[in-house]
Amino acid sequence: MRFDKDTRNLLAKTIAACRRRLIEDVTDQLRGVFGLHPDGTVLPLDKLTHLSPDQNSAARRLRDLLDHYTVGAAGKDSDRRKAAYERMVLEISFTVLNRLAALRLCEERGLVVECVRQGTTSAGFQMFERISGGALGGRYDTYRVFLECMFDELAGDLGVLFDRMTAQSAVFPSERCMEEGRREPQECGTLRGADPGPGRRG
Repeated sequence: MRFDKDTRNLLAKTIAACRRRLIEDVTDQLRGVFGLHPDGTVLPLDKLTHLSPDQNSAARRLRDLLDHYTVGAAGKDSDRRKAAYERMVLEISFTVLNRLAALRLCEERGLVVECVRQGTTSAGFQMFERISGGALGGRYDTYRVFLECMFDELAGDLGVLFDRMTAQSAVFPSERCMEEGRREPQECGTLRGADPGPGRRG
């Protein structure tokens, strides 16, 4: 595929749209699930009785990350916490986007099984889902575990990108965000010369 001006513009438009969706989704989850608000308000963990043990652990890691960023920010306390929050949202969002984009590139090069391109109907996930037999929860919960297994497999060679032990890995995209992001290239316009996917071939 030649990266002419139109293709570069389309790629930039697609990436920007995916970033926007992720930023909105991460912000919603930080506020609605983890009790971390854009104005810097942090709800006490003992008030978040809806959290599962894994979510409680993630909430602690996120609070530690927010405190770390706040220390390095400038200005009065309220401004520092807002700036730290915005930085945290951006870093979480970009971490997710970079990982999914890297998996997508690996798919195209035949380095991994199909896992992102068709979402929960990807060939690799369908095999994983059959093997798991419903033991990992609902379909999207299982898909999350599947992708996290892919991240862990690649972390051996690309630890900086795929290391799930970082606090920036504590938030995973919602099902709606993931599906909308997967459709984004079609909504922005298929990249010239790229594989258009099932049902879009001429």
